Amino acid sequence: MPDSHYRLVKHFAKPEPGEYVPIESIEMTRETVAWSPKLKQSIYVTPDMPDAGELKRVREVNVLRVVNQLSGSISTIELTDEEKEQFENVYKAYQEKGGQILFSRKKVGRKTVSFFELSEGKEDKDRKKEIEVKSMLLSEKFEGE
Repeated sequence: MPDSHYRLVKHFAKPEPGEYVPIESIEMTRETVAWSPKLKQSIYVTPDMPDAGELKRVREVNVLRVVNQLSGSISTIELTDEEKEQFENVYKAYQEKGGQILFSRKKVGRKTVSFFELSEGKEDKDRKKEIEVKSMLLSEKFEGE
């Protein structure tokens, strides 16, 4: 896969506006995330963490685990409450109509927000977005890990 698409197949997929990543939802959880000055990165906080007092910017986020159909691996998407609600609406439509859930991001003011679309493949504009992926059973993916 070209380097320009590497950001689409990583554990935390970050598509540019106009790029779409086809996904399959696994689970949605609520996690506590904080900035670790020692590690210089955000980490998920667990109850048995010894250095919890040193963490900064502690916050709750919705964590969506998905199968990234471009790479066939599991990716994680952190969502705000509004993004979670938008995903749930798209997922409900997906359950009723079928199709393909596409994950992307767009600029809204100064922020980049995650959003989801359902591609049913019936209209011409949806066919442009629909992405061919290798078919795989979810159980086969878990056996490979």
